[in-house]
Amino acid sequence: MNQPRHSVLIQTTVLLLMLALCPDAPVMAGRGEIRPAEDRNPDPSVFSTRLVARPSRLDLDGDGTAEEVWSFNGSLPGPEIRVKVGDTVRVRFKNKLPVASTIHWHGIELTNRSDGTVVSQNEVPPGGSYRYEFTVTRPGVFWYHPHIRPSNQVFRGLYGSLIVTDRSEKKLARLGVIPRRQETLVLTDITICKEPEANDEMTYPEDPALPWAGDGPFPGHAFAPTPRELCETPLTPEGRRGTVPLPAGSIPNVQSRRNCLEGGDAPPCRVNVGQLVLSNGRVAGARDGSPTAPGELAADARPIAVGAGEGLRLRLINASLIRYFRLLLTDANGNPVPVYRIGGEGGLLNRARLEGGLEQGLDTQFDRGEIVLGPSERSDVVVVAEGDDGDVLTLWTRDYPHTGRGFAFTPTRPVLHLRIDESRNPESGSALRERTRLLKDPRVDRPLENLRRKRPDARLVDPQTLAGAPPGSANSRIRFTNSVGPSIDDIPGNFDEPARGVDDFRDVPFLATSRFARVGGLLNLEVANETSAHHVFHLHGFSFQPVRFKSGGKTVYKFRYPEFADSVDIPPDHTLEFKIRLQDRPFRPGSSVAGGAMGRWLLHCHILPHGALGMMTELVVLPAE
Repeated sequence: MNQPRHSVLIQTTVLLLMLALCPDAPVMAGRGEIRPAEDRNPDPSVFSTRLVARPSRLDLDGDGTAEEVWSFNGSLPGPEIRVKVGDTVRVRFKNKLPVASTIHWHGIELTNRSDGTVVSQNEVPPGGSYRYEFTVTRPGVFWYHPHIRPSNQVFRGLYGSLIVTDRSEKKLARLGVIPRRQETLVLTDITICKEPEANDEMTYPEDPALPWAGDGPFPGHAFAPTPRELCETPLTPEGRRGTVPLPAGSIPNVQSRRNCLEGGDAPPCRVNVGQLVLSNGRVAGARDGSPTAPGELAADARPIAVGAGEGLRLRLINASLIRYFRLLLTDANGNPVPVYRIGGEGGLLNRARLEGGLEQGLDTQFDRGEIVLGPSERSDVVVVAEGDDGDVLTLWTRDYPHTGRGFAFTPTRPVLHLRIDESRNPESGSALRERTRLLKDPRVDRPLENLRRKRPDARLVDPQTLAGAPPGSANSRIRFTNSVGPSIDDIPGNFDEPARGVDDFRDVPFLATSRFARVGGLLNLEVANETSAHHVFHLHGFSFQPVRFKSGGKTVYKFRYPEFADSVDIPPDHTLEFKIRLQDRPFRPGSSVAGGAMGRWLLHCHILPHGALGMMTELVVLPAE
């Protein structure tokens, strides 16, 4: 029976009022959508927007109920900022959270005052605001997130993508070398509390039916703290253990206090993976079977429609705390489909690459044609959809042996589905192959600068030669250690939160591990991972070029192609050697006054709980002599 027009009108009006009053109303799960950030400036070279961090209610798992997350502008991920090289970005940040926060622009070579850390600005209190302003000078896949006790805030949903394009990729797309069609895929995980006493006693239970990367039936994940501990004896923002259970739909804090090694009533140091894997803020639709024998697709899945033979460009971001994403694409019959890497943290490469397997003397621990992203790492990839009408290809994430125990004991999960639709006109074909010329294409001819072949012209500065002789080290070998807990050079650092008794960021004391260098110099540095687990090295404010991996004093992998990066996963007992130019920049966008590169720039393991517990220090960039 048809409803009367006035009844439909009333219902529509009520729905619109609800949306207006509750902008964070639950949305359907399946394949999350990323909202574009609103540009409030008519100048095409200036991107001006507003980001508000606030509690929000969103349906992450598709069960029809809203979870209490923290978000930027009510969306998860936050709005995507998309600009071109040379643009100025202006962001007015408003903090409507119950705790202090900041925004760090991960990977951007910006002015120090906009880096968003405890040594570059004061924290923004609840109700406060801060203006970030910087010019983007390098293309690539970047992201933004808080850097005040970031483990809890990122885990609860505060992250977003920032894409910087340049004319080379636009030309290559017009020429059909890379696809015109593109998607951003932000990957992370989360744990949602259930009703008290109903929370799970294992992050993942034993289940012989679950596919996973190891041998035999899936053994489960029972390491403390479990979802039951996190939700029923919840941690405060400072990492203290509480006694009042969180209500259903809450997202728990996960970061323990720095004294977790002292025992007693201190919470465990460990931070586990979240129970749910999120693709652009939503749980991807489930699929029966495994990558090699895929089954039926869940009814709530929302696959991307692609034409047969169509190429799709994916900008991948790992925004998780500790989860490694080992990504493989398989077709409807379970056959692997190659994932071509065309760029990532520093824009396009000179040539397309297939990665994985044994590369020189380095065992990557993933198969050729797959992609692995450690926490904070990004990759720009192309996949080509082959199959018959109606076939579904699935991008899966599998467990990766990155912990001191090997695997993290996580089951295989889908993160994206592609459905072949023969009625589609493919926007780009399948011309891309391994070693396809990109920036080296003669029609573009803009190959990357190769720092690896340049002779360093500077060294770290001995802090004892500086005025006041601040604490620090002139050792060009930075060590990730774990003999006294996660630390640098066996000395835990504390830049994860504001220093106690310090009211202004300019008064934060240096550490015994602080490194000092002069602006403008080209340095050759090393980061040695002296632990039994993988760690992701991240440097703020500057891009560098990896040179080699060494183990046992010998080179096991030499980078034979130039690439700019800011985050690199270092295997256990391996050393990363890299070169970095400390290039200056204007103090303010559009200004002729230099000095923007001077200041204190954090370097740390971007497994955020490791940084919080002490695997963090800084590179202090000084004026030229």
